Amino acid sequence: MMINDEQMDFIQRSLAFHGINEGELMDSLMDHIATSIEQSQEVQFEIAYQNAIQQLGGYGALQLMQNDLNEKILIRSFLSRRKIFYLLSCFNMMLLCVGFIFKMNKWPSANILVATGFFILVFGTVPFWFYNRYKLSAHKSILLNR
Repeated sequence: MMINDEQMDFIQRSLAFHGINEGELMDSLMDHIATSIEQSQEVQFEIAYQNAIQQLGGYGALQLMQNDLNEKILIRSFLSRRKIFYLLSCFNMMLLCVGFIFKMNKWPSANILVATGFFILVFGTVPFWFYNRYKLSAHKSILLNR
């Protein structure tokens, strides 16, 4: 059985209706469903489509795939923000330490280093820490309400 563009649109709308909204997952599922339908011996599209969905475990299994993918994306974003925060904090502490060493030895540019370190601390590190805490609480509520 050959699949036409209307049937591909139907598959895409059906997946979107059932909560599959991530592009790569949707493309993969559409490809798998279309291949299953084309290899099917059924002559009616609707029956072949339902058989293909049942081979994947039904709409519930597809929604679980989407939820698992969403959780992985949340965790990945949390870990990347955490890594950025630690790098920013380390850079900030090194800048402040170098500034204080310059200040103790009365070397030039000490005031610039200390001022830059405090500027990054006040307007970069501390707000980013609060943002991370806010996002972490939002992610926890999403993951716990699963």
